[in-house]
Amino acid sequence: MPNVTFRQIFSLLLLLWPLLSMGQLKLHSPFFSVHVTDNGQLTKENHRDLPITTAINKISQGHYYVTVTIDNISSAEINLSPLILNIGSKMTAFEDPSGGYSSAIYSYLEPFVINQGEAKTPISGNETSNWFGYYNRYNVEAVRPNDTWTIINNGLLTQNKVIKAGESIQYSLDFVQSSREKKLLAELGLDGTLLQNSWGWFRWLCLGIWGLLELLFHVTGNWGIAIILLALAIRLLTIPITTVSLEYQKKAKEQRIRLDPKLAKIKRDYTGIELSEKIVALYEAEQYDHTAPLKGILGLLIQIPILIALFTLIGEISELRYTHFLWINDLSLSDRTLPLGINIPFFGAHLNVLPFLMAGVTIASTWVASQYSDTPTFSLFGMAILFFIFFYSFPAALVLYWFASNLFQLIHQLLHRNRSAKESV
Repeated sequence: MPNVTFRQIFSLLLLLWPLLSMGQLKLHSPFFSVHVTDNGQLTKENHRDLPITTAINKISQGHYYVTVTIDNISSAEINLSPLILNIGSKMTAFEDPSGGYSSAIYSYLEPFVINQGEAKTPISGNETSNWFGYYNRYNVEAVRPNDTWTIINNGLLTQNKVIKAGESIQYSLDFVQSSREKKLLAELGLDGTLLQNSWGWFRWLCLGIWGLLELLFHVTGNWGIAIILLALAIRLLTIPITTVSLEYQKKAKEQRIRLDPKLAKIKRDYTGIELSEKIVALYEAEQYDHTAPLKGILGLLIQIPILIALFTLIGEISELRYTHFLWINDLSLSDRTLPLGINIPFFGAHLNVLPFLMAGVTIASTWVASQYSDTPTFSLFGMAILFFIFFYSFPAALVLYWFASNLFQLIHQLLHRNRSAKESV
């Protein structure tokens, strides 16, 4: 590790302090400063009449390749230390004050360093020669040097460098300021910043759903339709489990109807240990399936990890930003049909219509489900209301998915009920 003293770092940080909020990439030493501005302009300052040649090439939109060549034409060596590479980022966490409580969930600014293809939290004193920078919900800003640097803290790298008499040195840097589109990040080797905090099977679940959603988008050319088709595809894939779940709901209800009068009589006639023995004997005689109520909610349980995965993905898919669908102007935010003129805590400052539609379909599905289940109707409807409250300020893409998923579930329930009625006849 380069031997950088605290005094050197502290003095240089004091020197850099006025520049830290300028939103530029800066290569700085006591001898010179080179700045790359947000719009790709390159400027330099020479403090000691040191011959410096700079160049910047635009590789693609927001991607620049910067070279800095320093010549030592003197007869003595030059110590450039401490040399600092600084991302003076203007990037902040995405703020949406009128969006309700869910907007805070997607409000983050993450420093990172790419290590073996994965994005890690930078640790002071570690060395890197890979991508280093920040990302928020929609954008990434990062630099990749052509040699090894030492991390000081988030946004700052340092290096000790001495140029011998008559020699020169060249620094080459990739600098990126772009949206976090999956394809672009993969081309740059920055896709490790996607789903950084998701691990194991859950990360693979997220990537699988993301891949399916992208496929549906390429087929339809519309993110809203792709989300609806995603809900249909997942419902179709889970039909066997959902069908079994409906059958067990029906079985659980039939068991309760058949056993409740007998249980009530036993509880009137017996107490203590004898009561417990009689109940056990009744269950055995009636071949009561204790797992039927639990199996009856399998259809819901299998949807929960998928819903959580999609919730995670919505915070990563920057392609949804400004995507229109029907009356919705931005699928990455709540649908915001009308402004309320007041910011209501938890709910935000907009009338969102889609959660009402979702709640209506959920209540209808719940009512049909109550025909099978012995769960109190109030509890089922209470769950639907809770979903409405929590989903109200969620991104429209997520609410659209849950609306479509419940709509397809309702259709499946009605078809299953009609088929069961015909079979019973």
